[in-house]
Amino acid sequence: MKKLFVIIGICVLFLSATVVFSDNSQVAAKTGTLTVVVEGCAGDQGFAKIALANSIEGYKDSTKAFMTKKVPISKGKTMHNFKDVPFGEYAVTVYHDENSNNKLDRSFFGKPTEAYGFSNNARGIISSPDYKKAAFVLDKADMTVMICVE
Repeated sequence: MKKLFVIIGICVLFLSATVVFSDNSQVAAKTGTLTVVVEGCAGDQGFAKIALANSIEGYKDSTKAFMTKKVPISKGKTMHNFKDVPFGEYAVTVYHDENSNNKLDRSFFGKPTEAYGFSNNARGIISSPDYKKAAFVLDKADMTVMICVE
């Protein structure tokens, strides 16, 4: 009987060690497809520059965004599917680069002269809206964000 308890104890220890030291690399992070739909472009010239940010830094500077994409415009609209996006918090910025110079043109006083927008259709008073106003959580396999540029 004593041997049986010793054998069971060893088996339990072995199984516990196996669970603790097992390779968890097979557990994939949950990801989804984020579809960004942009409406309100003044025309079809140029392209829309969409930036998907997962941090304040990426939100303020699109060169530091998690993902970016330039997409053509048709009938004042465009869309893009960001695939395999890890679940988490994001914010989207977009602008209509009408003259294809790869920047948001501004007036002498700094006001944008090309249409732009943010997720949640957030708006700022003097500058871009706060990251938290534009932020949303991607937590499902498919999600759509609609943005109206002005």
